[in-house]
Amino acid sequence: MMTERRTDEPRVQEGGEDAPSAADALAIIQQAQSHASSRLSPSIGVFYLVWGISWVVIGLAWFLAGIDVVSVAVSSWVTGIAVVGAACVSAAVGIRTGRGVSGPSSRQGLWYGLSWPISMSLLGVLVGVLGSRNLPGDTMSVIAPALYVFLAGALYMLSGAVWSSRVDYVLGIWIMVVAVVSAMVGLPASPLIIGLGGGGALLFAGVRAMVHRSAR
Repeated sequence: MMTERRTDEPRVQEGGEDAPSAADALAIIQQAQSHASSRLSPSIGVFYLVWGISWVVIGLAWFLAGIDVVSVAVSSWVTGIAVVGAACVSAAVGIRTGRGVSGPSSRQGLWYGLSWPISMSLLGVLVGVLGSRNLPGDTMSVIAPALYVFLAGALYMLSGAVWSSRVDYVLGIWIMVVAVVSAMVGLPASPLIIGLGGGGALLFAGVRAMVHRSAR
């Protein structure tokens, strides 16, 4: 007597292996897309780590200058080297990951990227104007860095809103709080607060992003 084949039994290919189901095929496609996205998308963790290290180094340098451990000239050189180094690494990573990418998302990323040097440059002009108004040197030494840090926090918060990134959004709020606290505390601790508070948050975000990226 012939028995009917149950419809819920797995289909068998000629080689005796189970044929992949639609769910298996979908999982394979999704995994491939995830790996491709991981390779093609820029690693935001690199940017976080590079600038986090830069902030920590700069903050420590100016704190040491404030307590007369190193000279202002040394702190200025350290600041210049840290900023230029971080900017070069960020540009290299951005150019490399942006090759072959076009369309609205590329233009959106370009405009956001340009917003940093444009806003920072204009803020530099504003700080220069404030300095020409005969404000006390100690006041400018506290207000100027706080303004730069506050603007950076606002830009991070903006990126979080544009790209629906909770990490960027929260990071931006935290950095703005650090800027306000540094202005309230004043010298000589304000650079240390900016370096450890802001830079430490960037390092934490960078490590978190790298771990998530490697887990894909």
